[in-house]
Amino acid sequence: MKIPLPSLPTKNNRFLDTPILRGEKMALALFHHAAKNVPAYKHFLEKEKVEHAKVRTYNDFKKYVPIIDKKNYLSQYPLADLCLDGNMFKNRIISVSSGSSGTPFYWPRGLAQDLEGAEMHGEIYNNIFQMHQKSTLLVICFSMGTWIAGSFTTASSFGYADKGNPINIVTPGLEKGEAINAIKNLSSYYDQIVIAGYPPFVKDIIEEGKRSGIKWPKIKTRLMMAGEAFSEEWRDYVLKLIHSKDPSFDSVNIYGSADAGMLGNETPLSILVRRIYNQRPKTRQELFGTSILPSLVQYNPMRRHFEQINDELVFTTMSGIPLVRYNIKDTGGVLPFEEAVAPIKDKLLQVAARHDIDIEQWHRPFVYLNGRKDFSVTIYAVNIYPENIKAALIDRHIQRWVTGRFTMATMNYSDMDQYFEINVEIAKDFVVKAQHQTLIEETILQKLLKLNTEFHKLHAAIGVKALPRVRLIEFGNPDYFARGVKHKWIKKGQ
Repeated sequence: MKIPLPSLPTKNNRFLDTPILRGEKMALALFHHAAKNVPAYKHFLEKEKVEHAKVRTYNDFKKYVPIIDKKNYLSQYPLADLCLDGNMFKNRIISVSSGSSGTPFYWPRGLAQDLEGAEMHGEIYNNIFQMHQKSTLLVICFSMGTWIAGSFTTASSFGYADKGNPINIVTPGLEKGEAINAIKNLSSYYDQIVIAGYPPFVKDIIEEGKRSGIKWPKIKTRLMMAGEAFSEEWRDYVLKLIHSKDPSFDSVNIYGSADAGMLGNETPLSILVRRIYNQRPKTRQELFGTSILPSLVQYNPMRRHFEQINDELVFTTMSGIPLVRYNIKDTGGVLPFEEAVAPIKDKLLQVAARHDIDIEQWHRPFVYLNGRKDFSVTIYAVNIYPENIKAALIDRHIQRWVTGRFTMATMNYSDMDQYFEINVEIAKDFVVKAQHQTLIEETILQKLLKLNTEFHKLHAAIGVKALPRVRLIEFGNPDYFARGVKHKWIKKGQ
């Protein structure tokens, strides 16, 4: 459902300013629409003593409209009351997200969101992958279960195909062998194939496909990924496997969520900008405030209105559940186009011309993401929560051997294969033997399989690659378990 926008001034001819202004007006209009037509939101505003009629300007919006999240809003109301007019059946499909503790939340989505998804995917398919001109086999390797990635990508791609574009879609999901067989048997019929999936799973398909006889140099292959971040070194490694020398046009990472579908995506320009910052650590530190290279995507402010509040991302959008100033708990920030490119402008102009990238075509604001604070690690886009490991370490068979303290991190081997590492603190003066290591590993695995349904499914799909690498660390090791400071369960990986 489209929210009517107020008329706009016509004098401003800059591409950037007009969409941002329209995005602010969209956010304000959606606020009023939700306040009148979403039962839960109407009650929430009454409880917060906010009279929506008095919120007249965007400055009022920023000053008076409260931030919502799962804890203070979504979990407090029946699902139907969160939907427009209190009617769940204005939507047609429900996806599931696990939340910060692994507790499921159910996200309805309607036809309007899938049509919008078709438009947003169409921008990638046309402007980056040239799928309107090249016959394409799209191999969707996201999970086809209740997670949003598989169903949303498929629905959006159906919408794109229905416009007459030369695309066929195959949906092996996490069935790696089926994906490889489809590529092996069908790729010769197309100008190119596009593999869509979680980054480490896409890498597995490429490597195992080569071992099973796929000749990647003979196939024009492009990659559309989502679910987690990766480094530019990882991108280079994987593109080399498919003999690509064009990172800006042969790979795209999407910033999405079950909450609202696609929020933003990499573009040829954003990839180029990120790669330049990757080579300039001092400049990167000055702009992003971190030595770690964040994910960097661009977004359409007329579809998603982003705000940066206390280093967290808050957005407003008309989803299956209308979301107004919703804190998704991702850390990061919002950068206007000029602010993002100014520190590297000379280099950017030079390299963009060399790679035939039209800067004006991608003149949109940026969102950068640093991940989530003390939240989870990911393995093949599956969230592993501290609660899962805490439950294992209090198991009666091993609890006397360990303190219950641990850290987790997502790591990469030298060949860029991903794994997740768990560092477990051993009880003071306890002497570790081989059987202790084995039983601790087995207990952690069994708890993960029992408590984390996403991990259970991943383990069934990829086997030993999903297993955690457990390291037993001596009591009080200052590098992992320093006393006198708040313990952080999540460590940044490499």
